[in-house]
Amino acid sequence: MLLLKDKLKEQLALDLDAKTIRVIDKLLNYAVGLEAVEIRFEPEAEKLAVIFSADGEVKNRISLPKKIEPVLINGLKEMAKADRPDSAAGKFKKDYQGYKIIFSLTVRPTAAGERMIIDISRENFELLGIGRLGLAGKNLAIVKNNLAKRKGLTLVIGGFNSGRTTTLYSFFNYLNKPELNLATVENSIAFDLPEINQSRLDPISGYDARQAMNSLRRQDVDAAMIGEIVDRATAETAMHLAQAGHFILAGFYGHDFTSALSFFQDLGINPSLFANNISLVITQRLVDKNCPHCLSRQRLGQDSYRRLEEKLSLKKIFSKLKADKIISEKISQLEDLSFYKSGGCPRCKNSGVAGKIGIFEVLEIDSEVKKLLNTGHFSAIQGEVKKQGSYSLIEDALIKALNGIISIEEVFALIDNS
Repeated sequence: MLLLKDKLKEQLALDLDAKTIRVIDKLLNYAVGLEAVEIRFEPEAEKLAVIFSADGEVKNRISLPKKIEPVLINGLKEMAKADRPDSAAGKFKKDYQGYKIIFSLTVRPTAAGERMIIDISRENFELLGIGRLGLAGKNLAIVKNNLAKRKGLTLVIGGFNSGRTTTLYSFFNYLNKPELNLATVENSIAFDLPEINQSRLDPISGYDARQAMNSLRRQDVDAAMIGEIVDRATAETAMHLAQAGHFILAGFYGHDFTSALSFFQDLGINPSLFANNISLVITQRLVDKNCPHCLSRQRLGQDSYRRLEEKLSLKKIFSKLKADKIISEKISQLEDLSFYKSGGCPRCKNSGVAGKIGIFEVLEIDSEVKKLLNTGHFSAIQGEVKKQGSYSLIEDALIKALNGIISIEEVFALIDNS
C-alpha cells in the first residue's frame, strides 16, 4: 500500500489533517490498483469529479463533496511542491510493493476551481521496445534504419490517446547510448529516462518553448526529443537543428500528415526548409487488442467484404499481401481469408480486450516526396506512400486483423471515422 501517513509530516513537511491524508491515500491506491495512468480532478459547480483513465479509456469516475476540494487539491500540490506562486506543476514519488510510483501533476485554474491532472508512471518502468509498439515488417525496418542514421527531423503524428507519447519515448530510449548527448523538451515528463537531460516547459516561471529550444542549441546535442511542436519558434528551431546535423524527434498533435503540412504552412515555415530537413513521418492510432486466451476464428459475410472493398480496393491489397508473404499463396480468393474475435474469458474479465496496440503509416521523405512538398502538391503524397510499398493506417489495421491481433470491428471503426 501507499502509506502516505507514515512519517508524512516529517518527510514532506506537510501540515495535512488525518482525514485529508486518508482520502489522498485511498485515491492514489485505488488509481494504482486500477492500473490507471491518469487521474483528473474536474471541479464542477456542486462537486469535484475524479476521473481515472488508462489506455485512452475512462476506467471509473467518482464524485466528491465540493467542500473537500480545496484541502484535497492543496494537499496534493503541497506534496508535489507545486504550491508556490511560480509553479503550476510538480511531482512526488511513493513506494508501492517494492518499486516507486511517480505522480506528476499539473494544475490549471477554471471558473469552477482548480483543474488538476496527475500522470502516473512507474520509476524505471521498462519502456516498450519499438518492435512491441505495433510496428512490424517494412515499417519497423524503415524506423530502425532512420534511428540508426540519426539525421534530420522525424515527426510522430497522432491525436489524443493515440499512443504518440509512448512511441516518442520508446524511439528516444532506443537511441540512449552513453556516448551520445541526448536532451528533451517536454510539456510534462511522462517517463524518467536515465542519463538523459530532460526539461519540462514551465511558462509561468519563464521557461517557455523559445528558451528551451535555445538551450538545445547551446548544449550541442546529438539528438533531441521535442514532446510537441505547437508554435513557429519551436518548429523553426527544430528544422535548423536538423539542418545543422542533429537528430530531432518531435511529436505533433494531428490527424494525419496533411494536417501537419497545413499547420506548418499556416505558421509561414519555408517549404524548402521543411522539405529538406524532415526525414520520416509516422502517423499512428491506438486500437484494442484481442485477448489471446479466448480467440475464435470468424468468417466475414458479403456485406462486410463490400465495406472493405469500398475503402481498400481489396483485390489490389490481396495481391500485395501475397507478394509480401503476409497471407499464404494457397489462399485463392478473398472469401478464404480468416479473421479472429475474442469472446471474453476470466483473464480479460469477459471484455475480449487485452490492452491497446498501435497501427501505423510510415512515410520516408525521399526525393520524390521532397519535390511534392516544395511544390505544394500535398494531395499526391498519399500516392507516394503506396509507391514506397508502405501500408496506410487502415491497411495496417487489416493486416493486424488477419493475424488475429485485433478484431475486424476495429478496422470498420477506422473506416467509419476516416
